[in-house]
Amino acid sequence: MNFPSPDLYAYFSGRWNFLRAMFGADDVLIGEAEGAAEFLPGAGTSLLHYKESGQLRLAADQRVVAFSRRFDYEVASDVVHVVFADGMQAGQAYQSYRYDAVKQALLPVETHLCILDRYDGSYQLIDDEQFELRTRIDGPHKDYLVHTRFTRQPG
Repeated sequence: MNFPSPDLYAYFSGRWNFLRAMFGADDVLIGEAEGAAEFLPGAGTSLLHYKESGQLRLAADQRVVAFSRRFDYEVASDVVHVVFADGMQAGQAYQSYRYDAVKQALLPVETHLCILDRYDGSYQLIDDEQFELRTRIDGPHKDYLVHTRFTRQPG
C-alpha cells in the first residue's frame, strides 16, 4: 500500500485488535499479549486518546496478567507527539515521530529516556487495516524488543 502523505489522524482513528510479543536478550520470548485498543477523538482536531487493554501471558510460568495503558497522540501534519495519559508520568512526553513516505513509517524524532534506559519505537503502516509498532528498550537496566501488530476492527 502506498501512503505518500497520509492523514495520520484519520488513519489511526478507530478501534483495533492487537497481538504483541516481547523478547529479551538473545531473542528469548518473555511473553505474548493480545487485546484491544482504540484511538478516540479528543478536544480539538488533532488530539487522539489512545487506550489499550489486554492479557499478557508470561513465557516463564505461563501466568496471565491483565493490563491497560493510555496515551495521548497529538497529530500535527506528518509529526505525531505521544504523551503519557496515565500513571505517575501522566502529562509527560513519551516519544515523537515523523512520517517517512519512502519507508511508509513513523520514525522517531525524540526518544524516551527512563533514567538511563532508552525507548525507541517506529510505526510501520502496512495498509488501511494494519500497522506494526516495534519498540526497542535498552540500557543498563533493560534489554527488550516489543513487537505489536494492530488490525482494525470491522465496522
